[in-house]
Amino acid sequence: MGVSPSAWQEAVEVMGLQSAAIVLAAILQRADHIRSRGGYLRDLTARARQEKFSVWPMVTALLNARMGALEKASGASGSVGGEAGRPTDDPRTAPGSLEISSALRDSMKKKGW
Repeated sequence: MGVSPSAWQEAVEVMGLQSAAIVLAAILQRADHIRSRGGYLRDLTARARQEKFSVWPMVTALLNARMGALEKASGASGSVGGEAGRPTDDPRTAPGSLEISSALRDSMKKKGW
């Protein structure tokens, strides 16, 4: 994965196991855009130690990127190919799509994400 055991252990100590795991998963989702995964994790850990990093914006950025890709794939009409080539007006129901709750979607809109 490109992350040393010591970088992982430090992230767990600073962020907690759940947040460190989420951060690592997010890093791996964007691995093709990150030169040094271990260095990036160490940087985020240092920022978390200074209380200048939160997992939530990272997760919402990934969700926004995924939603943007779905919207781009759906074109101007808002349809994404469904079963047997039939279009669907709801990208959340497309095969392989990401489903998020309407409450999360509303929260993201309110915060400008």
